[in-house]
Amino acid sequence: MKYLEDFQPGQIYRFRAEPLSKEEIIAFAHEWDPQRLHTDENYAVSVHGSLIASGLQTMLQVFKPVMHGMMPEIANIGGLGFDSLRWPRPVRPGEALDIELEVSSVKPSKGKPDRGVLAYALRAMNPAGQVVFTADTPVMIKRRLSEEK
Repeated sequence: MKYLEDFQPGQIYRFRAEPLSKEEIIAFAHEWDPQRLHTDENYAVSVHGSLIASGLQTMLQVFKPVMHGMMPEIANIGGLGFDSLRWPRPVRPGEALDIELEVSSVKPSKGKPDRGVLAYALRAMNPAGQVVFTADTPVMIKRRLSEEK
């Protein structure tokens, strides 16, 4: 288990998100974001050059390897939201995403000594190396001291 003390600003963790198929993009869009640019390939081609994934689907696709590959090993108390969330470029069918998680800050709580806030920046790039997603995310994490009591 990793605690707040196990992290330092500047640490970088890398992940990879599997590509989405055209069918996965369309199915997700029909359920969660039924805009034509996600459901109608002909329309999407005329506007974006190809079908594109919903920003919501992109976010989930980026967070999935982080949640499965890192968070189960952290004494996480809970997320605190997003300080920023951006989709500078669309994600297209067949694009695997390279993801970097960089620890931005590690701050013990002044009022609750058993915990603190780990802030990290997420960045996902398409196969061309273009940034397609960014988010700054703070999470509350237990301190090792709280487990030793």
